[in-house]
Amino acid sequence: MTAIPQTTSDYNAFLKLMTAQMKYQDPLAPLDATQFVTQLAQFSQVEQSVQMNGKLDNLTSAIANLSSQTAVSLIGRQVEVQGNTVTLKDGSASFAVTLDDTPEQAVYVIADAQGNIVRHGEFTYSGDRHVIDWDGKNNNGAAVDEGAYRIEVIAADENGNSIPARTFIKQTIAQVIQSGGTTSVLLDNGQTIDVNADMRIS
Repeated sequence: MTAIPQTTSDYNAFLKLMTAQMKYQDPLAPLDATQFVTQLAQFSQVEQSVQMNGKLDNLTSAIANLSSQTAVSLIGRQVEVQGNTVTLKDGSASFAVTLDDTPEQAVYVIADAQGNIVRHGEFTYSGDRHVIDWDGKNNNGAAVDEGAYRIEVIAADENGNSIPARTFIKQTIAQVIQSGGTTSVLLDNGQTIDVNADMRIS
């Protein structure tokens, strides 16, 4: 902590000043007892500040280490986060959808890395979290290559007004990254998110 060097410097300077004052005091006019007690109290306060800052620094380091150990234990775990890239693996993939309102019509679109639409379809939204399971096939029934695909949901009310949609994906935590005092996780689809972000770990 940045306060420690300054506090320690003040502490040492105070100690030297007090020692010099006692060493060179006039024997015929010794230091007033009340003033001496006051200086001792000040000395004690400075000492306590040094010790407290040291303990806070140790506590901060302990918390950082604990956070690091906890984050590392997440590697290999599945997590659900908001995103628009789903990974097709072993012929299947899934994602969840939430809408701000119940739509008259709702459509999902799945596109490859080049932006080509490989699958699309309508779904019924009941006002709760809706999960869409993809069997890894295009609209012609042919299996597509495994990998990352972009997803999008388009929804509208009875008047044709657009309804905001959010998509959530499940990914595996591949790596924990610590930089600049913050911890983030790298998902197997290449997405990086803060470890404190809103997510569901399973």
